[in-house]
Amino acid sequence: MGAENERNPTFVEWVLTLLEERFPWLGSRQDEPVGGADTVDELADLYKSLIEQRDKGSRENGGQQA
Repeated sequence: MGAENERNPTFVEWVLTLLEERFPWLGSRQDEPVGGADTVDELADLYKSLIEQRDKGSRENGGQQA
C-alpha cells in the first residue's frame, strides 16, 4: 500500500535536491564562507549533468520533444 502513496518528484523538487546536494550551504542558516571558483565549478558540473540527464531522457523516449 506504500507504493500507492509514493510519487515521482516534480522537476523543481528534483533540481532543488540536486542544488542542496551540491551546495549544502544553501539550506544552512550558518554564515559559512564559500569559494567563488568552487561554486562556479560546481554550477558548471551541475549544468553538464542536467544536459546529460535531459539528453538521456530524450533518447529513452525515442527522441520525442515536449
